[in-house]
Amino acid sequence: MLEALGLSTAESQVYHLLVGCGRSRVNRVRQLLGLSGEHLDEALTGLADKGLVTITDDRPAQLIPAPPDIAGETLLQLRMNELKSVRGVLRQLTKEYRTAPGTASLEEIAEIVPDETLAQRYEQIQRRARKEVLRFDTAPYLVDEDVNAAELEQLTAGIRYRTVYDRAAIEEDGAQGEMRLYADAGEQARVLGRVPVKLVIVDRSAALVALRTDGGRPPGAVVQIHRGPLLDALIALFELAWASALPLDPRLADTRGRNELSGAEIQLLILLLSGLTDDAIARQLDIGKRTVNRRIRGLMDLAGASSRMQLGWQASERGWITPSGVDRTQTNTSA
Repeated sequence: MLEALGLSTAESQVYHLLVGCGRSRVNRVRQLLGLSGEHLDEALTGLADKGLVTITDDRPAQLIPAPPDIAGETLLQLRMNELKSVRGVLRQLTKEYRTAPGTASLEEIAEIVPDETLAQRYEQIQRRARKEVLRFDTAPYLVDEDVNAAELEQLTAGIRYRTVYDRAAIEEDGAQGEMRLYADAGEQARVLGRVPVKLVIVDRSAALVALRTDGGRPPGAVVQIHRGPLLDALIALFELAWASALPLDPRLADTRGRNELSGAEIQLLILLLSGLTDDAIARQLDIGKRTVNRRIRGLMDLAGASSRMQLGWQASERGWITPSGVDRTQTNTSA
């Protein structure tokens, strides 16, 4: 672990040993760690230069470890200063990258992401997030992966994800289990009949966007959008879609009719109003199609509706499902 402070593996091993054993002779350290004379000498020289070990003039020499809370903190501060300097260099390189030949016409607005680097860029932009990631999710997918590992790790780290799924996306085989995995990790998910583009926005400061395609055709060119009016428009588009989409988790639905409907009935109604077929609803709820039909008929009877269209209208009138009421305090959150 001390390698993060610039120590070599051998230096880290020697320092760990000395901290645990205290003042020791060189021969004892060599014996305990099994290091060759040359490797041990290199490690001790490095530790001495970093102020972590004092080598006495005794024969044989004695090794005295410096207190970790003093020498280690000093080393950590030096390392942090170096990283701050590197950040400045990266900013300068970013400016040069965006003004390099071939990108001048897209300068400060957008850049086309080469297909060969797309998977890496998709992971990098998510891991860059410090507050929030906004997504439109629809097939066909930009990256060939079963699970978005970066999202799961970021959710665990406290990064907020809000995703609007296209109806077709949740009808895909295996999609239900994957979305449940993200939901259990903390993702806030909603569903819309159709999302207009494929989109990922990170901390309202950068985005990846691609025109969606149908019929299983590959997506169009993927573009990274930088800060500016175009990114602001994409954020506004996401918030409009989020406000009108229905929550996949019935616990998040704003329902004034909670006393009339059970949680299972609310979830069924959400999926039905999202436009899913009976087969897709059955897969989503892991029940039979006949059970879906029977429960929908029960909701129609409860609402006094003679058709599914009337059921949707009654659900809105009775306040059973109110999309725009969900999570009102968070739809306009700035990062």
